[in-house]
Amino acid sequence: MMIMGIPNVGKSTLMNMLLKRRVANVGDEPAVTKSQQCHQLNERMTLTDSPGLMWPKIEHNSDGLMLAAIHAIGRNAVIEEEIAAHLAATLLERYPAQLAERFGLDVAGGLDGIGVIEAVARKRGCLLKGRGGAPDMEKAAMILLTEYRAGKLGRISLETPETRDAMLRLITPSASRP
Repeated sequence: MMIMGIPNVGKSTLMNMLLKRRVANVGDEPAVTKSQQCHQLNERMTLTDSPGLMWPKIEHNSDGLMLAAIHAIGRNAVIEEEIAAHLAATLLERYPAQLAERFGLDVAGGLDGIGVIEAVARKRGCLLKGRGGAPDMEKAAMILLTEYRAGKLGRISLETPETRDAMLRLITPSASRP
């Protein structure tokens, strides 16, 4: 049996759980598994863990931002503030109650993704010294991303078949799923 998927979704963790011992290194970042690893599950089955697989080209910018939000794309390849703004806008649209509860925000006030990050900065005291108390957007973006990735906002799905269809219709009006 081969365990395959995009980076940083728990393939090695699943292998460790199935084997009931730690045989694969795990970490909260993509590319921890560097090569295929094979282990006997029983006399008839071998488990193969593989490095994460990624599309050669991500067609839609929003797909790349979602993959980066779940940390399937390494930090060196992305701009954290842009990812956090996209994540904040998505959470604001689909999970406003969790966003409001976790960060103590008034989400009914017409915020957008950048506004959410700014509000998080103010609520968490992320202010730049010597700049008149301007919000530290980079630090607040990392707080939002880190807490989302750690599951502190609750059970959240960034994409469903319905939201995927809606996104594709916006990009290409004639597109829809089969």
